[in-house]
Amino acid sequence: MRKRAIALIAVVVLAGAAIAAVPVIERHAAAGIKSEIERDGSAQVDDVSVGLFARRVTLVNLRSRSAAAELSIGRWEASGLAWPIGELLAGRTPLAGLGWGDPLSAGRVELEHVAIADRATGGRWSMDALVIEDFDLARYDATYDGTFQIAVLTARAMGVLAVRRLEQRNARVTLPGTGEVVGLASVVLEGYERGLIATLAMAGMDVASGEGQPAQFSVAETKAAKVDFGRIIAAMSSDKWSPGAPSGRIHIEKAKATGFGGELFKRYGISLGEVGFQTAHVRDKVSRTRTHIEGFVLAPPLRGLEGLSLRMALQSMGLKEVKADFDCHGTEDQGKGELTLDRCALVGPGLGEIELSARVVNADAVFWNALDESDVLALQDSTAALGAARLVVADKSLLERSLRAIATMTGQPAATLRANWAREVRRYQPAGVLISQSMTQLLDTISRFVEQGGTLVIEAKPEPPVGFDKLEYLLNPGADLVSTLGLKATLLK
Repeated sequence: MRKRAIALIAVVVLAGAAIAAVPVIERHAAAGIKSEIERDGSAQVDDVSVGLFARRVTLVNLRSRSAAAELSIGRWEASGLAWPIGELLAGRTPLAGLGWGDPLSAGRVELEHVAIADRATGGRWSMDALVIEDFDLARYDATYDGTFQIAVLTARAMGVLAVRRLEQRNARVTLPGTGEVVGLASVVLEGYERGLIATLAMAGMDVASGEGQPAQFSVAETKAAKVDFGRIIAAMSSDKWSPGAPSGRIHIEKAKATGFGGELFKRYGISLGEVGFQTAHVRDKVSRTRTHIEGFVLAPPLRGLEGLSLRMALQSMGLKEVKADFDCHGTEDQGKGELTLDRCALVGPGLGEIELSARVVNADAVFWNALDESDVLALQDSTAALGAARLVVADKSLLERSLRAIATMTGQPAATLRANWAREVRRYQPAGVLISQSMTQLLDTISRFVEQGGTLVIEAKPEPPVGFDKLEYLLNPGADLVSTLGLKATLLK
């Protein structure tokens, strides 16, 4: 019993000594981290603290400067670090010198008052606060000697990053080249996995022409689900990437934006209810998309030169406001090799409707890859071709109202103006296009639409389908557009 008591006392004494030594060890680790960060002279930090039990590292007032960029962080704290304790005690951390390519895993990362300037592009980014939960950044290749280091290495980091939750407050981004400033009051992201976002919510977005300028455009709320920009990350991670190069398209399952405003909307008296986008995967290799714009209203105010001018133009047409909605449905069938614009409709109640549909056939792997990579030039190497297209223009009162407005401004009778318009359409001879009998008939049908109103239908049914390799011929002088595209116009009452 006595031996056990002595052993217990020894354990307690040793544990007490270890605990008493913790502050000394933490100060030693903090000094090692500070020394490592400032070792090459490109970075400075005012204070570093380490919490061994919480596996926490805190940096205060960190500044870094290089030929490519400038970075400043008021406070940086990572807790729950998954890093060997021996490495930490030796002053080696996952952020040794904040080097590109270093891995970092943490239960929680907090940043305050962050500012980054990219010297290569002239872009700047700042934010008041950022909180990330379950942050897991794997090691990645940081070898790069090009001009766009920040953009490329950031893309590589995003390609190996996983985050359970991210919340950002008051971010400001100055776009390179234009100097325009994009602001975001808050961003909440749930479930990020190497380019795929489970859910995203943004509030208080605005765009200004420059720092300190009023917002020209703003969106109160934007929500999205299953956003995949992996192709963009892959493209930007390449050593050969440069601004303007093909970077791929973003795949979005669902997105919606509401609460539009800004000086531009106020100036012209524009209001907008909602803009949305959805993608539904029907079956293997088949998906359908829908894009819609609801609640567009143009009601020019009685102030400002632009507002007054628009208000007078609408009044001359007998209108106080203009309303419109847009709805567009499309289908991708990669198994069948078809891309279909099922129906895109712009509807102005009481004014008119415009409806467009089209079908691309013989779409091969080159075509789909060109779409995914946003590489328009690559389409010329595809076998894809235009199989059919249809444009329907239904006049409800727009023609008559437009003629009435122009008649008021010019002092000419509306009937005379209508006759002159129709005559000009019949006489129209587009440069570089063969004026065949079929072309003359097409123009005559359009001119009768101007004279009578009704519904104008223009169809393209090329036989055989027109491939992208025919574009060069269609742009050459003397091209027979009507025969090649199989154009036909019909006027319906």
